[in-house]
Amino acid sequence: MFLLLNTYTVPTGTIDEALPRHRAWVERHFKDGHFVFGGRREPRIGGFVVAAGDSEAEVRGYLEDEPLFTEGLVTWEIFGLVAQLAGTPELRDQLNSFGSQTSLPSTFDDSPKSGGAEGGNPSVRVRVNGENREVSGSWTVEDLVQDMCETHGFDRTAVSASLDGDVLPPERWSVRPATGADIRIAVLTSGG
Repeated sequence: MFLLLNTYTVPTGTIDEALPRHRAWVERHFKDGHFVFGGRREPRIGGFVVAAGDSEAEVRGYLEDEPLFTEGLVTWEIFGLVAQLAGTPELRDQLNSFGSQTSLPSTFDDSPKSGGAEGGNPSVRVRVNGENREVSGSWTVEDLVQDMCETHGFDRTAVSASLDGDVLPPERWSVRPATGADIRIAVLTSGG
């Protein structure tokens, strides 16, 4: 996803005259599924759009016929975004429908609370390699990998992990899985 941020280069009265053309452009991109949400900056110095797209070049292409830009009334900046956390399951699901890999914060748990083994943290129920497991809400995928390696004597460098069907590189193992997460931990062995 990308944040598209525009800044007015002319007085707001001039912007107001061009807004109907700009809104038609915005609505077309929402209809085509390119935009997630957008609005006005406050104070009123420009606007913003969060856009779904696979590359900055693709998103930059959306701006080629944007009326405020083509008429020289705004400048646009593009920033790449990685949505990692959402405040509700509905928002997580919506962001994921745009290609994000968003999860809920570890503090969010819509299941009944039970005391975790570590410091009273609520536990979360996850599936590890198809087996239901209850772990401390403070545990990360890294902790699950470490526990599996210690329990079974696996070499950590030969382990691969996925969360809800997406392979996680080791640098992303710090994520805390939400209740109901499906975690797969595979051990690569020589000879297959």
